[in-house]
Amino acid sequence: MNNTCPTCGAVYNVAGKDIGRRIKCKKCSSALVVSETGLEVDAAEAVPFPAPAPAVDDAYQEDLPRPKSRRRSSSSIDPIQMFSDFGGVPTLLFAFGAFLVIVFLFSPLISEAAVSRAKGAEMRAQMELDQKIEKARKIDKKTDEDINKMREEYNEKKAPVLKDDINYARISALRDIYFDRYGMMLGFLFLMVGSLGFMGPGQSQIRRIVGSIVLCAQVIIIFMVFAQMSGCGKGAIPGT
Repeated sequence: MNNTCPTCGAVYNVAGKDIGRRIKCKKCSSALVVSETGLEVDAAEAVPFPAPAPAVDDAYQEDLPRPKSRRRSSSSIDPIQMFSDFGGVPTLLFAFGAFLVIVFLFSPLISEAAVSRAKGAEMRAQMELDQKIEKARKIDKKTDEDINKMREEYNEKKAPVLKDDINYARISALRDIYFDRYGMMLGFLFLMVGSLGFMGPGQSQIRRIVGSIVLCAQVIIIFMVFAQMSGCGKGAIPGT
């Protein structure tokens, strides 16, 4: 009696008492019936099943190369593509120009803050002197001669140093204007080139709008600066 599955060859323990019994192959899921000759495909319930995959030895299966994870490949970052998505070279020029404009726009304010700091130091020293004099009169009972000596010592030693600090801060603020103007000019140039790049082909609509607005604002600012300079120059230069 045939005791093997006609489809996949799986072996089953069947006997004459099992004639007429219908079973399902555990390996290939084929519908089988036990006949007098043994296992046969049940024609009434036969369903075409795909041929089973060839068995692979476990030891050999461990040595097979595993497919790469799609998640790992999808998470890889392409710096060139990312740079292009952010606008490329125009964005880099625009950002550097904005950085220069911000730095040299606040540089004069910092210079003026340095002058104010030096003046504040002078005011504090004067206040401390007044407090010492008040204490010397009321608590220490110092004479007018001692108080005059305190004033002379302050005017001879500390006051000149504080005055020099204020003058140095003012001179430094005046000298920094030269570099601030150059830095601001370079910042405007980079901003202008970046804005023109934003208006080129391949840029998004938002970048085009930003580039147009910044470019128009630069033209207006430059026009106002030159108009102011020409107006001031007529009154400042003799014979004009």
